[in-house]
Amino acid sequence: MVQSLVMGVDIGHHSIKAVVLKPADSKYTLLGYKEIRVADDIFADNHALVYQKIVKKLKELKKGLPLFSRKVVIAIPDNTVISKVLQIDSELEPNEREFAIHQAFSHQSPYLMEEVSLDFIPVIKHPSPETKTSQNNIAAYQVYATKRDVVESRTVALEKAGFKPILAEVQTHALVQLWQLFSKTYARTDWLLVDVGHTQTTLCLDFANKAPFYKQIAEGASQVSTQSENEDSVVIKDNVNELVEKIAKQIQLFISVNGAASLTGIWLTGGGANIDAIQSALIEKVDLMCGVLDPFSVFHDKASKRYRSELPVAAFATAAGLAARGINWLEVEHAA
Repeated sequence: MVQSLVMGVDIGHHSIKAVVLKPADSKYTLLGYKEIRVADDIFADNHALVYQKIVKKLKELKKGLPLFSRKVVIAIPDNTVISKVLQIDSELEPNEREFAIHQAFSHQSPYLMEEVSLDFIPVIKHPSPETKTSQNNIAAYQVYATKRDVVESRTVALEKAGFKPILAEVQTHALVQLWQLFSKTYARTDWLLVDVGHTQTTLCLDFANKAPFYKQIAEGASQVSTQSENEDSVVIKDNVNELVEKIAKQIQLFISVNGAASLTGIWLTGGGANIDAIQSALIEKVDLMCGVLDPFSVFHDKASKRYRSELPVAAFATAAGLAARGINWLEVEHAA
């Protein structure tokens, strides 16, 4: 069993959030969580990070977390990732398979392949009797690709700050990982995770026999913030209603495809989860149970006071999911 501490690092446009976990039997132990505020100019125009500025902030972050928190899983923004399902010959050797996937993807990629970081996983299908025999020699792979500098600007900065990046993961996948932990702990498969971030909102739910459902909305807490003294309360209410309308539309589409019984409640996480107006408007609009969920409630909490943040814990959902994802990845690698 992997015993390493793993840190999930979520770099946003106004802060860096980190969560440190350690494996503990069938659960995880929480050892620390911190937030460091950053200026928006740490990002270049192409979603890469400005090297000197981010390294300084990462070093500052490191000082506030437990010793030996070196292994890091970093989030890659979903809007920088291309996702495609490719079909190739199932009887290829591993090195031939990798070449075939790169070759097939190169015909569909808007980027030169030397500019791309690419990863892939097999698609687990449940074929019907009609297709079972006809597709014996075909294997499907889910391919994820992003510009190489999006990944390298993050991993190089982490290394310079004294960390050891072990995995770059799509942000939504971290939230799906967290949903899986919630679902197992609370024995609920019919609750939707809605993460209200600073500039985007993510909806996700996993299934036992098919790919997870997830949708992103390009609006978040910054659009409905109540921090400004000059903001008119009517404008704030309108902004909340606009965001909730978009969330409700996605929920209605989900129910229309999967049936009314497929959804009975909403778990709210993210920095905007504690904005009361969002929760109350959502309950009224979709007529589902809804509550703010502590992402650390599924862990053994052993974090000392010095390694805690004053920020509401719901904001650390993505970082928590990244850390759990990293431990799972290490266990698979270790088993192999």
